[in-house]
Amino acid sequence: MEKILLALDAISLNMSTIDFGCYIARLTHSRLTGIFLEGLREDRPVPVTEGDGPATIETNIHRFREACVCRETLSLIHRDRGVPLKEVIEESRFADLMIIDPETAFNRKDVLSPGRFVKDVLRSVECPVIIAPYSCGDMDEIVFAYDGSASSAFAIRQFAHLFPGMRTTPVKIVSIREDEDLAIEEQFKLKEWLKAHFDNLHFEVRHGGGASDQLFAYLIEKKNAIVVMGAYGRNEVSNFFRPSHANLLVKTVNLPIFIAHQ
Repeated sequence: MEKILLALDAISLNMSTIDFGCYIARLTHSRLTGIFLEGLREDRPVPVTEGDGPATIETNIHRFREACVCRETLSLIHRDRGVPLKEVIEESRFADLMIIDPETAFNRKDVLSPGRFVKDVLRSVECPVIIAPYSCGDMDEIVFAYDGSASSAFAIRQFAHLFPGMRTTPVKIVSIREDEDLAIEEQFKLKEWLKAHFDNLHFEVRHGGGASDQLFAYLIEKKNAIVVMGAYGRNEVSNFFRPSHANLLVKTVNLPIFIAHQ
């Protein structure tokens, strides 16, 4: 991996998200590009570059650069002055990975975490995304949420290619099935494939209730792990992002979530 984007609100910087971005960049030996979103907001119909906007943005850019230097992370700056969602999507076309703060919002009414802006990004982004945790911690375990779909397999493949340095990290493949077990042949093929990328694999099949409820019940007990799941808004697992679950995940469970879609 070479290019990681870190989407940032230019006038409301979250240093914990920057810390996590630097952690991922160091882990993958990549350059971190800070995308400073300076564009229009729905509840403030004038650009942030008016009034005291420039001073605030310049200060935040300096803070980002200093944070990267202190964390021994190579960095670049992109200042995007257009509509934030449009800018983020265009940037994602030419990147390996994007990291976003779940609390990023450009409307004061958008108080949920993740809010509408982040969900819109997840629906339209053209590269894999990591939703940053509330506070930065090491990733000592990988949790693959596998529901038998092509999208969940694609997300696992993307993660394996982007994070080859995590080969020795313990992996849990969590298959959530309401009516049937993971077929022996399917489990064999999945395990055979993943063994080429990871050394320590463990399968766990969970039954009963909805997939999103089962996944949340499993993740609530996890610490220092990263969760990998398939396409947002395209399968049952997307229900995991309804407000009650997403808010608990970000604020209580505090895990980074890797999402990729084809």
